[in-house]
Amino acid sequence: MPMVRITHSMACFRPRKPTLRTLLAAAVLLMCHQVFAADTPDVTIDAVLVGSGLGHPLGGDDVAAETIRIKGDRLRVDFDAGEGRRGRILRSGSGHAWLLMSTSNRALPADHVPIAVITRLDPERPCWEPNLSCEKVDDRVVAGRRVRGWRYRHAEQGGPGGTDSGVFWVDAQYGFLLSYKGKDLAGKARSMEATSVRFAQLSDDEFAFPESVRTAIEKADARASKIRGGE
Repeated sequence: MPMVRITHSMACFRPRKPTLRTLLAAAVLLMCHQVFAADTPDVTIDAVLVGSGLGHPLGGDDVAAETIRIKGDRLRVDFDAGEGRRGRILRSGSGHAWLLMSTSNRALPADHVPIAVITRLDPERPCWEPNLSCEKVDDRVVAGRRVRGWRYRHAEQGGPGGTDSGVFWVDAQYGFLLSYKGKDLAGKARSMEATSVRFAQLSDDEFAFPESVRTAIEKADARASKIRGGE
């Protein structure tokens, strides 16, 4: 992925400050994701995003293609919303996420970017872990997989893609989130629909940072640890 100097399109990237409820929900989701990871096969999910699912870089009625790769407790999301809005998000079991845009040679903290925060839920109780108020809707088929549907309300920013209300569908076997249609607190529509699901072993290299980015992150972490140690 080419890396050049950051442009104005990402200069306005300022995720909304999360609420306490959102942070608690994210922490619970992380713990559950780590439990699920032990018995989850490696998977690659191709999908289409519509709306503001990436935060500020993708707004209005824009459409983006995304590929989600999941291996254990590691997650990689490659997205393409057009020129200047292509990039990658890497999440790890530590809960930290980094955003790498094709227009930048830097990794930006992305812990609160809503894309792919929720990737897998308990297929029997998908609303329990994220503490969503839900009711069952009809099952359907998405990307050749049978999925179970649930309608949710009053999630603030804790629903799929940072939505407050809507409907989502999870894989009946493994609980992978394969589709959602919802609205955020501002009433803006967001949706995701998987187009293919492939189960095949993924290499560790697919979740690695470019060397220059990895070095920069390590230096930033070292500076942060030094500052915390002096408090």
